[in-house]
Amino acid sequence: MRIAFHVPRAALLKNAPGGENHPSGDGMIIANLTEALRKRGHEVKIVSRVDARDFWQGRLPLRRLIAEEALVRGDIKRFSPDGWLVYFPRIMWPDLFGWWQHPKRYVILKGGYPGTPQRIAAMPRAWREVFTVAHRHSLQRADRIEAISPKSVRDLRAQGIPEERICFLPRAIKPWTYVPSRAEARRVLGLPQEARIVLCVSRLAPRRIENDPRPSKAEAVIDLLRAFRTLPSSALLVLVGDGRARGDVEEEAVRLNVAGRVHFAGTVEHADVVWYYAACDFFACPEKEEGNRPYQSQLEAQACGRAVVDIRNELSELTVDDGRTGLLANSLEEFAAHMLRLVTDRELCDELGKAGPAFIARSFTVDERARQIEQLLCGQPVDSTVPGMQEAEVGARVV
Repeated sequence: MRIAFHVPRAALLKNAPGGENHPSGDGMIIANLTEALRKRGHEVKIVSRVDARDFWQGRLPLRRLIAEEALVRGDIKRFSPDGWLVYFPRIMWPDLFGWWQHPKRYVILKGGYPGTPQRIAAMPRAWREVFTVAHRHSLQRADRIEAISPKSVRDLRAQGIPEERICFLPRAIKPWTYVPSRAEARRVLGLPQEARIVLCVSRLAPRRIENDPRPSKAEAVIDLLRAFRTLPSSALLVLVGDGRARGDVEEEAVRLNVAGRVHFAGTVEHADVVWYYAACDFFACPEKEEGNRPYQSQLEAQACGRAVVDIRNELSELTVDDGRTGLLANSLEEFAAHMLRLVTDRELCDELGKAGPAFIARSFTVDERARQIEQLLCGQPVDSTVPGMQEAEVGARVV
């Protein structure tokens, strides 16, 4: 099958491994998915490397959009795709090249809310109106729309998308083929062999915009610090990731008198993060805001055989097998209690970790997700392997 793969927010292509920027979650997903589709025998063509945001932000003129549309139309005519995949379109960066070419099959990946209202309102009026119309046409044309979370399903339903066109498929990862032993990883990273090590992999980002009601990733890490303070003094917290709010996190560690037990690893190449998963005893992050969840790192930790501790919600109940691959908490107090339990009960911690790889292999690998996306492109029913997904109250058809 020939697949036209379009990323309207083309800057994400630079965040893939080997790109110009440090890899991001979306960049990893795009790279892994295109690789998995090609491995299944499909020919995948990236449609354009022009970022739709550059037009309304004034970095590219209108004539560049007209020229790019002509180039894309010619390329697509020669390529003659059997289907289109459009990744993560929104009003601020809609699909400008696919829906109007009458593709045989048109599937949107990572569909959901149309965009942050404050950011949409900040767009120049003319561009906002044109991009809003383009995004609506894209949604209307889509044969199927993938949603990666229950909230995204509800957002699509609120935009009038019929349930039979929505397919709920949580994110997936590409597990490492080699995971070092805990002892080897600690030796390589210079971490103490006997310490109980808690790991968190997350960007230390502040709130996205002023007066944003949603808590930031950094605030979740600060909550983690407060829970970590209750653990025995021999425990060590390793934080992988960086961001503009790192100073706030460091200041809170000092205030809580745990700075000496917190190791800031900073930015780590994704290929090397496996050493930190291997070195830790378990992974923890008490994220309450769905859009900020350490979604990918939580799955990667389980794939590496490490237990996870998380806050209970409709998404974590699908991506963590509570009591088997990790522990879910109903409050920050219970979250801290779960951490203490895993620090003091090594046998339980290891037992939960051992169940992780099989859980991920069954439902959350990119190879499995590529197979399901292939079914979407072929107009076939999608057979889900995510435990409990069919019982989830998300209002989407998954089979």
